[in-house]
Amino acid sequence: MDTRVQTELDLIGAIYDAVIDPTLWDDTIDRIRRHLGFQTASVSVLTLPEGRFLVNSSSNIPEPYASRMLDYGPETVELWGGTTRFAMTPKEEPLVLSEVNPRTAWEHNRYFEEWGKPQGLVDLVALILEYSPQMVAAIGMGLHEATPTVTDEQIEGLRVLAPHLRRAAVISGLLDRGLQAAASFEGALSSLGSAVVLVDERMHIVYANALADQMLHAGDPLARMNDRLHLPRELVRGQLEAAVAAAAVDASGLQRGSGIPVHRGDGSGMIVHVLPLQRRQVGNFGAAARGQPVAAVFVAEPDSELNLPIEAIQLLYRLRPAETRVFELIASGLSAPRIARSLGISPNTVKTHTLRLFDKLGVHSRAELLRFARNSSLGPARASPIRG
Repeated sequence: MDTRVQTELDLIGAIYDAVIDPTLWDDTIDRIRRHLGFQTASVSVLTLPEGRFLVNSSSNIPEPYASRMLDYGPETVELWGGTTRFAMTPKEEPLVLSEVNPRTAWEHNRYFEEWGKPQGLVDLVALILEYSPQMVAAIGMGLHEATPTVTDEQIEGLRVLAPHLRRAAVISGLLDRGLQAAASFEGALSSLGSAVVLVDERMHIVYANALADQMLHAGDPLARMNDRLHLPRELVRGQLEAAVAAAAVDASGLQRGSGIPVHRGDGSGMIVHVLPLQRRQVGNFGAAARGQPVAAVFVAEPDSELNLPIEAIQLLYRLRPAETRVFELIASGLSAPRIARSLGISPNTVKTHTLRLFDKLGVHSRAELLRFARNSSLGPARASPIRG
């Protein structure tokens, strides 16, 4: 296996290790920074409105700069073009500050003058993992004046890791309450507010918490067939099996999205997340275990906090992050010129993304795309999966 691919797989494993053991985030973000060749790095997952950090780690940021990072919240957002621009940023797509905001606009920004410049930073790269009324999650990378240009290799490296970093942020939110109350991995799974099943590489059920047991007993939306996990109403057949296989051995499969959409018997929708565990010793779950668990399968309601309906569409139709954001904005009623202004891109780029959306979604006009958006809800109570 190519050395770079092996390193990326090791980093992906480290990301998922840090989900269960948040004390590993410092080491994980440091390994990512060194692999990609940045001067500084930070990762944060913040719950709203209480403002509590689930994750807040950094690498190679000396004191007193590390302790002062949070003092520049408004100035940081201003540096990136304000809250509206920040909210419009496509999730998982790396953004280079010098391409978003001209350097002349940085000169009187307190965050850059007092925090970035003294460390020799000449550019920043941001990766928005989640931005909602319930959660903000982001990665920040700093470029040193000795290497003043962001390279294509650095951007592509971040794109490889981005879906896994976002999945880690999402599942950190699901795990948060259980981990606070539990002293062990199994205890955390038992106390979760979400259903979770551990499976081996052949899909045998190794462990199921109480909520998952209820679903398995009812056969909805999870089912047990020959002691193996099954999704009777999986929207795209074979996705769960492929994701578990990827969790065990398949390097290319690990780069897929995090959400597998399924229907319940009443027609409502749920999302299944697959968390790889192959690099973790999760303990002995009893004689019934067929093999070592390679994946934890989480079941989550498709609520607005995780933006899961649009994520499901992104997964099903293989939309790129920028295409997904253009789709959201078209569905919310914005014109092409307004979309261009909102995302800071040219009208021609909006047109290119729109034509690609037509092709991927099988529609031929903006009106058909709007109709597609209205009809794409996973649940009967949700008139549209798009938020304005």
